[in-house]
Amino acid sequence: MKKPIRLYFICIENRCRSQIAEAYAKQLGKDHVIVESAGLKESEIHPYTVEVMKEVGINISSAVSKRIDMKVFIQSNIIVKLCQQTNEKCPVVPFGVQSVQWNIPDPLQGEEDSLDNVRASRDVIKSKVMELLRNLDVPLYE
Repeated sequence: MKKPIRLYFICIENRCRSQIAEAYAKQLGKDHVIVESAGLKESEIHPYTVEVMKEVGINISSAVSKRIDMKVFIQSNIIVKLCQQTNEKCPVVPFGVQSVQWNIPDPLQGEEDSLDNVRASRDVIKSKVMELLRNLDVPLYE
């Protein structure tokens, strides 16, 4: 087996989108990937995030929100920024590290904060993670 690919998913608070992306990448890529997620600031994992992942059989109830760790950032093969705000405020991606931009709106932002919005984001993120892993020739374990 070739060396695992290091993925780092970044969003603003690491409470929803990046946590979902991390969970799916770990589940789908197994030991072909080393996956972490972080935010520009840390927060609490939103209960909706835990709930929508439980609906698809993934338990992230012990997940913890984290701030960007520059050591992990620099050692990553691919940094995935999940929204435009992270693209604008994220540290500069080092030479040799691939930067991927997904513009997924925060489903927990504003008055539209709903379980259905988080479910919709979860499903978009899953398809994007699957596409990313396929493009990297990572076998998918569904």
